[in-house]
Amino acid sequence: MNLKYDITFHPSWWHKYAGVNFTQEFFDDPEYRMEADLKMKKALYEHFGEFGLGEKDPVKRPLLGTDFLAAGYLYSELMGCEIKYEENNSPQVVCMNLDEDEIEQIQKPDLDKSPVWQRTQKQIDYLLEKYGRVESHVNLMGIQNIAMDIMGQDVMVAYYSAPDEVRELMQKITDMSIEIGKRFYSLSRDISGGVTAIVQQVAPGNYLTSNCSVEMVSNQIYEEFLLDYDTQLAKAFPNFGIHHCGKTMEHVVEGYRKVPNLKFAEVGAFSDIRRVREVLPDVFLNARYSPVRLGKASEDEVMTEVRDLIAGGMNPAGQVSISCVGLDSNVPDEQIRYFLKACQTVAKEVADK
Repeated sequence: MNLKYDITFHPSWWHKYAGVNFTQEFFDDPEYRMEADLKMKKALYEHFGEFGLGEKDPVKRPLLGTDFLAAGYLYSELMGCEIKYEENNSPQVVCMNLDEDEIEQIQKPDLDKSPVWQRTQKQIDYLLEKYGRVESHVNLMGIQNIAMDIMGQDVMVAYYSAPDEVRELMQKITDMSIEIGKRFYSLSRDISGGVTAIVQQVAPGNYLTSNCSVEMVSNQIYEEFLLDYDTQLAKAFPNFGIHHCGKTMEHVVEGYRKVPNLKFAEVGAFSDIRRVREVLPDVFLNARYSPVRLGKASEDEVMTEVRDLIAGGMNPAGQVSISCVGLDSNVPDEQIRYFLKACQTVAKEVADK
C-alpha cells in the first residue's frame, strides 16, 4: 500500500510566505490566480520540497478556483449572500439571516442569467479559449452549509417550526448544486480539490460535498432533513463523498451509512475514526489531523497520533489517507515537518507490512 498524505494552508500562510493576496482579483481573474498558483507551488517547494511538495519550476495550470485552499462561498453568493474579501483570509460569506417567513423569496438561480455565475462563466470561456482546458477546483458547498448562510442558526429551529419551507429551500439549493456539479464535470474529471486536495490522489472523479455544519445536528435531524439531499447528490454523480470536518463524525455516521454510492469520507480531527471505520467498512477514509494540535504537539506525540489515526482508519484494502488542513502562518515549519516526517515513517511501515 502507498499511503497518501497532504497538507493545506490557510490563506494567511500563503499571504506571508508566497505574497499572495486573496482579494476578489484572486477568485475572478484567472491570470492573476495562475500567477499566484506558481508562487504558491514555489513557496511549497522552498519550505517542504524534501517531502515532495511544491515545484522548483512550476508551469501554469488553467485553474478555476484552487486546490490550495478550502474556500466555500460561490454557491451562497449565487443564492443571494454578500461576499467580503480579505488579503489574508478566505472569502467571508455575510449571512442573510432570513427567517422562516422570508425564505420563500429565495429562488434557485438561473445560471445563464445570473451575474454571479457569469463571472465564473467568463473565466471558463477565457481558459478554454486560451488553454483548451479547465481544471475546476471550486469548493462544492454542502446543502446545510448554504442554508445556514441564508438563515443562520435559525435553520435549526425552522426544521421543526417550518419544515415544509425549509425542505423547499434545501431542494432549491440541491437542484442548483447538481446543475453546477454537472457543469464542472463537463470541464474536468476531478472537481473536488477545492474541498480537500487529497481527494485528487485517493478518490479521483469523486463529488465531495462539504458537510461542515452537520456537526451541529443530531443523527435524527440528519436523517430526517438532510439525508434526502445528500442522496440526490449521490445519485446525480458517479462517485460520491462526504467531507465532515467536525470533531464527532461518529455521531452521524449511521446516517452517512445510508447514503448510496458513498466512496469517500473525510473524518474530522478528534472524531472516533475506529467507530467510523466500523460503520463504513468499505469506504475510503481520509483522517484529518488538527492544525491547532500540530502547533502544540511534540515530535513524538505527532508520530504516535499519526500512527494511531492510520491504524484506526485502516481496512483490509488499505483505504486510508491523512491530511492536515488549515495550517496558518503561526505554525512553525519545524512543527509541520513533524507531521510530514511522521507521515513518511508510517507510510514506510505500512508498505513494509
